[in-house]
Amino acid sequence: MIKILPSPELLLLVWVFSAAISITGGLVVAGMGLAYPHAKDLIDYFRSLYPRWLHWSFSQIFIWIISCCGTVAVTFVFAEYLGYFIPMNPTETKIAAIILTLLLGTLGITNTKAADRFQVVFTGAKVGALFLIIALLILPGKGNLENFEMSHTENWSTFQFIAAFVAACTGALSALDGWYIIGHITPEVKGGIHTVKKAIIWGLLLCTSLYLLTAFAYQYVLTPEEIGASHLVAVRALEKELGGIAPKVIAVLVLISSSSCVNANLIATSRLIASAAEQKTIPSYFAKRSSANIPVQAFILMLIVECIMIVSGSYELFLNLTIHAVWTFITLLTAGFLYVYLKNKLQLPGFKRIPLVIACTTLILFGIVFLISAFI
Repeated sequence: MIKILPSPELLLLVWVFSAAISITGGLVVAGMGLAYPHAKDLIDYFRSLYPRWLHWSFSQIFIWIISCCGTVAVTFVFAEYLGYFIPMNPTETKIAAIILTLLLGTLGITNTKAADRFQVVFTGAKVGALFLIIALLILPGKGNLENFEMSHTENWSTFQFIAAFVAACTGALSALDGWYIIGHITPEVKGGIHTVKKAIIWGLLLCTSLYLLTAFAYQYVLTPEEIGASHLVAVRALEKELGGIAPKVIAVLVLISSSSCVNANLIATSRLIASAAEQKTIPSYFAKRSSANIPVQAFILMLIVECIMIVSGSYELFLNLTIHAVWTFITLLTAGFLYVYLKNKLQLPGFKRIPLVIACTTLILFGIVFLISAFI
């Protein structure tokens, strides 16, 4: 992010702006859940709003690019931080990513309850890791507030500034993307859409607060050049601030955090593939479920595809593919929903008409600007 927008102060604003967009998106998705209560996921909403051929096209994009590429991107994060303890060449890094995928995939196939417990425990560890990073970097007071004044955008035109600001949102938006992923498991959640709506809002508020504080802590300790030169920013900041065992502890917690994210994505994506198979957008064979209601065939297909992706690509490639495909999908989905909402004068409990129209319009406009900035 800082290579795209070399201004620490503006990057903090990027996090706030991205959070506002993500919360807006979460509320719009919650509104769709009330308008289409029988829909299982975002693909189901798309099917309700667009012709079958367009629904089929975007279901493929959502499964293979948005969901699978997003998971693969995080496996590379895990492998890179594992390299802090076990030096690895690029091929060995990919092997480590594949092993993580297969281990967590096996857990998800054989025991959903165990995978769920894993998720709860590791999510707690993830939140704890962020609090620990923030405390260790800020409380000693060894940082430098002058780092925030080291901006390299003074001579930029307004056009450059807007394009870079929007492009820098890529990292923040990918970090806050749970608001659309969680929709894939709505049918398996107690309380359905009502529970998911609360999870989206409160989850995003918590995540935003933690990420914003963490970004501040990194930039308090490291200069923009030091951040841009490091692939392991948390470890680099703690090495500079404290040394000793602290960077190793944080590296372990990042491994826990990234594996937790991969686990969550595997569970959600397997359900998305099974749902697509039920809708006949992929062969119905992959809709089959075991006696424990686990879509085993969908899981196996997903693991094969993701392992192939790991062998062929890199973190940055899959991150960019994912986030731009997401916003193509979200922009079209929101536009279709807004059209139907206004045309049919839908009444949604808990949603006032004007705020929801503003939310949809904001999401559509941002999506257009974001996608244009990608080409620029």
